[in-house]
Amino acid sequence: MAAGDKSALQCYLSSKVDSADNPFLNYYNLSWDNPSLANKQNENLQRLIEEGASYNEQALYWLGRYNIEQAEDRADVDIVIFIDQLEQVAQKSGEAWMDAEVMFLDALTLMDQREYALAQVKLESVKLHAEQIGYQLLLARSLKWLANIDVERSNYNEALDNYQAAYEIFSSRSDNQQLARLLSNIASVYINMEEWETASHYSQRAFEWYGRSGINNAYVESILHINAGVIDKYLGNERQRKFHVDQTLKLSAKTRSVRIKTIALINLSAYYLDHGDEPSAMTAAEQCLVMARRHGGKNGISAANCNESLSEAFYSSGRADQALYYAKLALAVYESNRIQHRMIYVYELLAKIYESRDDYQQALQYYKKYSELGRSYLFDIRRKELFDMQERYDTHVKEKEIQLLKAENALTSSRLAERKASENMLKLGTALIIILLYWLYRRYSMLNKDKQVLEQSNAQLETQSNRDPLTMLHNRRFLERWLKNMPIADYRHGGLVVVIDIDHFKKFNDDYGHNVGDEVLVEMAKRLKAVVRQRDVVVRWGGEEFIMVVSCRESESERVLQRIQRQISAVDFSLSCGDYLVTVSMGAIFTTSAAQLYQEWVSLLLTADRALYQVKASGRNNYNLSTSYQLSTSSTAT
Repeated sequence: MAAGDKSALQCYLSSKVDSADNPFLNYYNLSWDNPSLANKQNENLQRLIEEGASYNEQALYWLGRYNIEQAEDRADVDIVIFIDQLEQVAQKSGEAWMDAEVMFLDALTLMDQREYALAQVKLESVKLHAEQIGYQLLLARSLKWLANIDVERSNYNEALDNYQAAYEIFSSRSDNQQLARLLSNIASVYINMEEWETASHYSQRAFEWYGRSGINNAYVESILHINAGVIDKYLGNERQRKFHVDQTLKLSAKTRSVRIKTIALINLSAYYLDHGDEPSAMTAAEQCLVMARRHGGKNGISAANCNESLSEAFYSSGRADQALYYAKLALAVYESNRIQHRMIYVYELLAKIYESRDDYQQALQYYKKYSELGRSYLFDIRRKELFDMQERYDTHVKEKEIQLLKAENALTSSRLAERKASENMLKLGTALIIILLYWLYRRYSMLNKDKQVLEQSNAQLETQSNRDPLTMLHNRRFLERWLKNMPIADYRHGGLVVVIDIDHFKKFNDDYGHNVGDEVLVEMAKRLKAVVRQRDVVVRWGGEEFIMVVSCRESESERVLQRIQRQISAVDFSLSCGDYLVTVSMGAIFTTSAAQLYQEWVSLLLTADRALYQVKASGRNNYNLSTSYQLSTSSTAT
């Protein structure tokens, strides 16, 4: 991209420096497209900073350094330093755009560690800030990463909406580098939906944008090759697939991202496995696991991906015990984080492993889980219309069968009427009619029964899509719908938004296993439901976090929070490992009306979340009722 185009692109940042040809602005722009070339300017720009650069110029320099180190992995450089330096400049200058960039970089760090819930909160805040100050490119980047989180959670409709909004901003400013990344991300949506031709179309467009722009960024290019390799696998283009796998491995070695490095090794392992080279597949998966355990983040998702690859390699080589061990390790993490598309895959893998051990009872149990969750997942990603279409088609076929039977009946009756000459034939005809009518009656009964089953199935699917399968509380999807159609009369006096986090929940999982952790979550859900009325809303937000929306007056807010706390901690939780006192930390904000609750939901939620973290920072087992829902521009906002 030409320098003039980039200057037009960065119109917001251009207004922050003395000229569109400012060396710091050019450096920042170059750090996106050609990090290696930008890196050669570091020494000169450091000298300019020492001579007296403005706060805005210093911020552009640290942002450029971050981009360079993100794309080029140099172990001796700690990338967190650049975020800290940017934060210090932001605090000195009071510039809102710098605060927003710090929050954005914090969110990217969380994304690389697979901490999607925390990353989403920060990105939503970045999005609001960018909209308020008119920083369009940061708005587009936050939309793109919010869409990436939607993809990880299989919320593909929401992902495509966010990608579309980001695409319009990037394309209006001719940001070819971001357009290439965005088109590759859209391809990943269709990869997960197994729409391979559509995925291939967007992947090719991503390479076209990347190629025509003169970009030289290993991080971006490795992402493009990852998606292209997966697509070629399922389209049967093995030669092209090997090329993309090799390119991903080579490029990922130049980047800092652990997520990219582990995915590259997983894809290499899969390629070897598909070509019968189990030892090489196992070596690649083991390298992946070593890296993920060392640098992959606390939630263990990267390590789980590598364990899954190891399990496949052991299964393929006939070592069922080892395959079972690593598959169960992966499944525990996936179930804990509710990563449905990976759960489905591992359920099927476990069924195959047990079947190879002649343990058909266990194999059948996992095949059932695979089937049930697979149908539910398909409902989520292909949307309800596809199921409705199939059911309408099935019903249509049965109706045609009945019409055909009616026509055959009429024809038979006509012919029998013409043959009344013989009493025996009349009796025979009468008997045939009775049999046929009975058959029609049976067919009608079966159709009605199928219709009832269909209605029950649709009702079950609707319930499953709105409830957390472990605790049977409502989930995020329900909350989104409820906010749009809430009973306004119930909130005429206002309501309380409460964010609840179980104290030291990780200790239950680590010390006693995820089964005990699940027992804590189920009992917590029962106690939260017991403390509220039917019109109040209790939602499992994710992990050990819950959200409540309680109808009450402002004067009652403190009493409601105290009642919740007593309900939880008054009696020990009776768990399979013994009786334990369980406490919670709560952050809350009162809203005066249903209109405010709907219109300012994100602001209210972020404020309650900040109040929660103040409780956690001060020792836990308490609540904090915030008195203001105004958003802060501080980089510490969650």
